[in-house]
Amino acid sequence: MALIGRRQLLAAGGATLAGLSAGASAARAAGKSKIVFISDTHIGDNTPTTWYQAKHHQAYLSALIDHVIAQASQVAEVVILGDFVDFWVYPPDRRPPSFAQIAAANPAMLGPGGKFAQLLTALEGRVTLVAGNHDMGITQADLNLLRDSRGRSIRLASDGAYLPAAAGGRIVCGHGHESTIFNAPDHDTGFAPLPAAHFICRAVAWMMSRRLGPGRTVAELPGQGAPNSMDISALAGAVDANFVTAGFNYIQKATGMPWDEPIILPDGRITSLAQGKAMYATLWARWTAKMGGGLMGQLETAKSAYADADGTYLSWFAQKLALETGADLTVFGHTHRPVAALKEGFTNYLNTGFNCMSIADLPAKRPTFVESGLDGQDARLMQVRAVGSSHVVEPYDLHPVEPIVYPPNLDYSTYVTIDNRAGASDLTLVSARADQGLFIVPPISVIGRGTVGRLWVQDRPGVSGTAGTVVYRDGAGREHILRFGCPTGVAANFASGAPFRSRSAGGGWGAPNQPARLGHPHFVEFRF
Repeated sequence: MALIGRRQLLAAGGATLAGLSAGASAARAAGKSKIVFISDTHIGDNTPTTWYQAKHHQAYLSALIDHVIAQASQVAEVVILGDFVDFWVYPPDRRPPSFAQIAAANPAMLGPGGKFAQLLTALEGRVTLVAGNHDMGITQADLNLLRDSRGRSIRLASDGAYLPAAAGGRIVCGHGHESTIFNAPDHDTGFAPLPAAHFICRAVAWMMSRRLGPGRTVAELPGQGAPNSMDISALAGAVDANFVTAGFNYIQKATGMPWDEPIILPDGRITSLAQGKAMYATLWARWTAKMGGGLMGQLETAKSAYADADGTYLSWFAQKLALETGADLTVFGHTHRPVAALKEGFTNYLNTGFNCMSIADLPAKRPTFVESGLDGQDARLMQVRAVGSSHVVEPYDLHPVEPIVYPPNLDYSTYVTIDNRAGASDLTLVSARADQGLFIVPPISVIGRGTVGRLWVQDRPGVSGTAGTVVYRDGAGREHILRFGCPTGVAANFASGAPFRSRSAGGGWGAPNQPARLGHPHFVEFRF
């Protein structure tokens, strides 16, 4: 996701800081204490190539919704984080179904009196959808077809990153696909906004439609449900400017679908895998430019490719989004990999996981979702488990965590908090310099009195570590030169320029104005 200021993001989503604060206060006054996040149900029309098959998955999803309905008095909002329905996983010789057709094929879930209508009634309409990649193009008019008895429908959020008002800005969420090069909306091709991954899904559906025997569906095959419809982790070793072209070549060879096989797009246009390969040939260069160009753009593009290839580094984008928006917790879906916490991070990250894995993959894999307190604390993964002929909802019995940087690499970031809550005036940025490393999230221009600013410097590839200098001017004209760093080798971590406390990963906060000399990454909190 491109760098965007918090106030810009809120304006784009139709929210305000005051509105978020009021929303949080109203939720607490009404006795609401939690937000529930669901994603990746992938409800389709039950044709054999769709991951969701009502005969297998409806009972699990019904149990999840019944669990939320039973505690509706405590739930401020249910947020569906994308891939609610699926417009992608269909053979190329047929036009993907509309939302109305998918709803008609699943009356127990999406019909009048169905489970989602019951959910809307129980929560008095407090259900929001943030679209994903597989339901890209869904509209509010579509969702209005799914109404409860009082005419309430699921609300479509207008931005890819959503801050629930009840959380007061402490939680930011989205599907997660906007940070992945194959799946992010692409507005620069003739297929806009469809991304390259749509072609991968259609090719896999072509292959599956020829392999499945009579009465069989992909839901009965092990290993189905990769976000791109196929595990492309084999490409992770070749993350470079040829990644996209290599991806198309890999998919064509793996599926055997002819390059010129007609593909009917959701809007009815007809194209082919060959045309897709040509259309997205410049994707890597365009993405790098969008991310700012230079080394920073190249590194961010590479991370987006890893996030697509094997799910790694989506945690990096989750933390970046939290820092850009002022949130403490990011919740994503998309990867189909449940995540319970962020390891050694500045913020926290959970991933809702997957809700229609292959029956062959159960019970090793479980349908999962996230429940969180309004302030982003006490966020936890929940699971739906079959017990005999019934289903129970309970805390997920595993605790998968994701790092910011993956082995064999190490993270020598410096994470800085500038706490101006007790300050006498606003702090205005004079200058900022990353002496070593790169600003992933640069310092904000003004840290208002009574607020907090945060920044993130990460080391470049190699062994240089991080070091930075940021200068802020207070209302009296005094300049505060803040220095901080996390060097490699035997050099010690450092911080100076204002009262501070410091810690390194795995350790607690040290004595005032004493940097945590060893360990990485380095966390520094300046106080005014």
